[in-house]
Amino acid sequence: MRSDGLRACALALGCLIVAGGCSGVVRSTDDDPAAAPTSSAPGVAESFDSRFTGTEAFCTADTGDHQPEEVEPGITADSVVLTNVRLRLEDLVEVGFAEDVGDTADQVETFVRIVNEECGGINGRLIELNTVEVAVPGFGATDPQVEAQQVCTQIAKDQHALGAFSFTGVGNPLAGCLTGPNDVIYVTTYDLGAQDFDAADGMLFSVNHSPADILTYAARELAGELEGRPIGVVYTDTEPNPQVVQEGLVAELERLGLDVARVDAIGCDAGNCTDGLIESVQGMRADGVEVVFPLLDTITMPTYLGEMVTQGFQPGDVEFVNTSFQAQDSELVTGKIVQFAGEAAAALYNGATIVSGSRAGEHRLDDFVPDPFVEMCNSVYAEYSDVIDAPYDLLDDADNLRASNVASSCSGIRLFARAIEAAGANPTRQDVAAVLAGFGDFDHGESLPASFGPGKPTGPDAIVIERFHYPCPAEFGSASPHCIVPETDFLPLPADD
Repeated sequence: MRSDGLRACALALGCLIVAGGCSGVVRSTDDDPAAAPTSSAPGVAESFDSRFTGTEAFCTADTGDHQPEEVEPGITADSVVLTNVRLRLEDLVEVGFAEDVGDTADQVETFVRIVNEECGGINGRLIELNTVEVAVPGFGATDPQVEAQQVCTQIAKDQHALGAFSFTGVGNPLAGCLTGPNDVIYVTTYDLGAQDFDAADGMLFSVNHSPADILTYAARELAGELEGRPIGVVYTDTEPNPQVVQEGLVAELERLGLDVARVDAIGCDAGNCTDGLIESVQGMRADGVEVVFPLLDTITMPTYLGEMVTQGFQPGDVEFVNTSFQAQDSELVTGKIVQFAGEAAAALYNGATIVSGSRAGEHRLDDFVPDPFVEMCNSVYAEYSDVIDAPYDLLDDADNLRASNVASSCSGIRLFARAIEAAGANPTRQDVAAVLAGFGDFDHGESLPASFGPGKPTGPDAIVIERFHYPCPAEFGSASPHCIVPETDFLPLPADD
């Protein structure tokens, strides 16, 4: 594959959070309620009564006598229009840059069908579901910017959707077009920044940490371990990385009084990010850096670690800290270190600390207890799906990924159903957006405590410390030579002390 094709894969992977694992309900705070991270708890996170809450069933049937009226295009007397924006993940699977997470279209269609047929719709209306497919950048015949504008017009002007969503990671530039300019609610698994939410007029929500936030949380959570140690930060200069890294990490490290010895931006040209890479590695050695934050994409990360090996770095010379930024909490992404840079680079990275919003890999631990919400979603999906007839095995690596994606779709459709129902008999799209903006706790497909609230359009209410292992210890039973396993239970979001 050409380098620009690899770069397209890397950029796509950096935007996708679809390869997480299904977490359990065991937390170190269980014996100390005062230490619980938030009011949320996996599997029981409900902020208001609704037919679409609980873990015994996806919903209860509607017994009300509704007389809905047409409100506006997209909210008629008979239906509310929602659009599933589905990234063609199968294109990435074919070239080894994505995992098989199941039939993502069927997952959404199944839960919408359950809402319509088993739950009795929402306040007398059925969900009218549209599906729009979007090519992975670099794999489509149309320029991604042009395609985003075309998809935006289709959803907002042709379909008149009340809301759209992507549980496969489609974000900008589509999110920016749908929300502020066109008043379409958009919920996504894509990592979004403060400027995206500021421009969206309250119509944009993400179920993941924003890139700047997770970097800030990493600095705060690990400040005690970083104190007195020279820190190096390296990232690629692709937009918006410079602003994200400077505001999210570097500024926070400096505010905390930590020793930021070196910050390097690797230059990217025509899909090749190598400008200044060799010099950066040399500088890390010359400046006596002890802790490195390699905030790099899927392709540049192996290249950088490989160069460190070439320049004589040995395991233990430096410690590595990473986050979910650039999807470096994904086993698929970190697996490219082994694939592209070899065993020595993976051994150098062994033991890296990763700050994430997911307890992916938890199913490998001896005390793993499946989350009731994830179990319910997968049981219901298997019962009504046209594609599978048995729930995925949460103890199997591959099935665990598929079960996680099912739970993500389940969570998202329930989120919309609850918000539309709570917005009243004849709501406007602004009414529904207002409910989401003050939503409170909700069940998250990754099992972590999550909520939306005033000034908080990102879902997660917790972080997790994970560890990269190479080779993966035998007791974890990984099918791959490497693995990522959680070191902690859910931890509260570190405060701005």
